[in-house]
Amino acid sequence: MHLPYTDHYYDAVAIAGEVIGVALGAVVWSRSFRTRLSTAIFTGAIAVAALLPAVTQDLKVVSPDLTVLPILQLSASLATLAIFLGQRAHWFKALALLGQAGLLGLTLHVTESDYELAFLHLFWCGLLVGVHLLTSAPPTTNQLESDQTPRKRSFVVQELIVFVSTVALAFLVTNLAFHRLVYNGDEIANTFQAHVYGHLRAYADLPPCASMFENYWVFRYQGRAFSQYTPGWPMFMGIFARMGVISLAGPVMAGITAVGLGRLSRRLAADLGSTPQASQRIVAWASVLGPLCALLGPAMLLNGASRFSHTMVCACFAWSIESLCVVSSANISRARAWFSGLGLGAASSLMLATRPTDGATLGVGLFIYFVWAASRRRIRWQGWAGTVLGFGAFGGLSLLMLRLQLGEWFQTAYKIAPLIRPEAQFHLSWPRPNELKYGIPLATGAYCWWPATPALGIAGLIRALGGRERRAAFMLLVGGSMLLSFYFFVEFGRGSDDGLGPRYTLPVVVPMATGGAAVLAPLFARLTWPKMVAPSTWLWSWFGTLSTVAAMAYGVVRLAPLLYPVAEREYRYTTAPFRGARNMGLKNAVVMIIEGHTTETESNMAQNNPMDPNPDVLWLSRHNKSEEICVQKHYPGRKWYRAGKDEVLKPY
Repeated sequence: MHLPYTDHYYDAVAIAGEVIGVALGAVVWSRSFRTRLSTAIFTGAIAVAALLPAVTQDLKVVSPDLTVLPILQLSASLATLAIFLGQRAHWFKALALLGQAGLLGLTLHVTESDYELAFLHLFWCGLLVGVHLLTSAPPTTNQLESDQTPRKRSFVVQELIVFVSTVALAFLVTNLAFHRLVYNGDEIANTFQAHVYGHLRAYADLPPCASMFENYWVFRYQGRAFSQYTPGWPMFMGIFARMGVISLAGPVMAGITAVGLGRLSRRLAADLGSTPQASQRIVAWASVLGPLCALLGPAMLLNGASRFSHTMVCACFAWSIESLCVVSSANISRARAWFSGLGLGAASSLMLATRPTDGATLGVGLFIYFVWAASRRRIRWQGWAGTVLGFGAFGGLSLLMLRLQLGEWFQTAYKIAPLIRPEAQFHLSWPRPNELKYGIPLATGAYCWWPATPALGIAGLIRALGGRERRAAFMLLVGGSMLLSFYFFVEFGRGSDDGLGPRYTLPVVVPMATGGAAVLAPLFARLTWPKMVAPSTWLWSWFGTLSTVAAMAYGVVRLAPLLYPVAEREYRYTTAPFRGARNMGLKNAVVMIIEGHTTETESNMAQNNPMDPNPDVLWLSRHNKSEEICVQKHYPGRKWYRAGKDEVLKPY
C-alpha cells in the first residue's frame, strides 16, 4: 500500500486543511463572538492552522531549518486572544490559556509530525467553537408561530433513499475499484468463514492435500479449519455468501450504517433552533448531512465496499446508541420499548462479536449511560427484556460458534494465533515522539474521512452536550475517545499502511459525521428559511452556507482522484490472476501459485470456497511434488495452469 494511502500526500493534506478551514470559518461567522474583531481574530487562528500544510514544503525550501512552532503558536495565540476579547466567562479564558500551553508542550515533544500538529490546532479551534456555541446557545421556546404549527415529520422515505443510494454507490466502488475480488488476508479469512456460516456450519473440514489450500488467517486446528476472526461480520456475510452475492454484503452494511448515522444526526440536532419550526428544519438538514459527511469520505466508502469488518462496527456503534436513547426515553409504547431493547442487545453484542476490543472500547460510554438510566428506572421492563434477549441471542450464538471451533468456552482464535503465526503476537507500548500520529490519525484522517473531520465533529458534539439529547453526544464522545486511546498504544499499526485508509480507527467517523452534521445543519436551515435570522444577517448566512457547500464539494472532488485510484491500482495489480481466470472462463482447472511468481503471498492467493468440493477453479500453492501427486489423485482430469503477475495464466 502506498504510504500513507495516497501517492500525493502533500497535496491531500493541503486540500484537507483548506476545506476544513473554510467550513469551520463559516460556522464561526454564522454564530460570531461578541465583537466582529474577536470573530475576525479567531478566523485568523483557523486560517493559519488550515493553510500551514499547504505552505510547509515551500517554507522548508526557503529555510530548511525552519520549524512550525512559531506558526502554530501564532494560531493558538490568536485563538486565545479572540476568546479574551469575545467572551466574558473567566473559565472560558482559562480554558483557552491551558489549551494553548498544552499545545505548546505537544509541539515541543512531538517530532516528524508537522501536518498532524497543524490539524491538532484545527481540532483545538473546533473544540473552542463548540464551547462557544454551547455557552451562547439561544434560548429555546415551545411557543408556536401563529401561521405555522410544526407537524412531526416521518423520515421513512428519506431513510429508504439514503439506504438505496448508499448501497448503490458502495457497490459501484466494489465493481470499479475492487472488481469484486479480494487479496488482503483479512478479507480472505472473512470470506472463508462466511461461506462456512452460510452452510450453517461452525468450521470447515480439512480438504485433501490441505497444505496447498493454506490461507494466512485461516487456521487448521485439531482437524478443523476456521478463520481467526470472531463471528459477527462473517455471520452477516454468510447470508450473502449462501445466495452467491457476497460482494453485496459490504455495500448493504454501508447502507445500514448510513441510516443509523441519519437517525443519530437528527437526535443531536433535535433542539438547536430557537423555535420548534427552526428545530424542525435543522433536524431535516442534519438527517441528510450525517450520512453525506460519512459516506462521501474515501476511506469510509472504500471500507463499505470491501469485505473488511470495520463498517459493521460503525453500524453497530451507531445503532446501539440510537436504540439505547429510544429505550431510555419517557412515554414510549410497550412495543417500541421491546423492539428498541432488542435492537440495543443485538447491536451491542454484534459489535463485540465483530471486533471484540473495538466493541469493548466503544461500549464504555454505552455502559455508563445504561447503568445511569437503569439506576433512575428510565428503562421499562419491556426494554430490559428485549435487551437481554437480543444480547443473549447473538452473543450466545457467537460463543457457541467459538466453542465449536476451539473446543473451549470464552476463547477466540486470537489465543492460538501466535502459535500458528508468531508475528501475530499482540503488543502495547507508549509510542515514541514520532509515532503519536499513527494512533490518532489527525492528518491522514482529515483527508481520508473528509467531509467528516475531527474539527467539525468536536464542535457539534460539544454543542449537543447542552441539548436534551446530551446523552447521545456523551456516548459518542466517550466511545470514540476510548477507541483512540486503545489504538494509541497498539504497536502493529505504526509506520506502515495496511489497506483503505486508517481503518482501525474508522468507527470515530460516527461521532465526527454526526457532530459535523449537527454543527452545519443550522447554516443550511438558515439559508432555506429566512425567518431563522434577522434580515440584516441573512445575506451573510447565505454566503457562509454556500462557502461550506463549495468547500465540501471541492474537497470531495479533489481528494477522490488522490485516493480511489491508489486502491484500484492495488487491487488490480494483486488480483490479476483471478481476473485472468475469469476472463478465460476456466472450468475444471487447477491454478498453481508458486512462491515469488505472483504479486501476493501464496496464502493470500489460494482462495477456495471451503464448502464447494468441486469448484471450477482450484487455486493451490505449490510446496513439493508429492502434494501435486495428491491433487492429481483427488482432483483428476483437470487442466493445470500457473499464476503469474499479470492476467495471463500459462499451462503448468
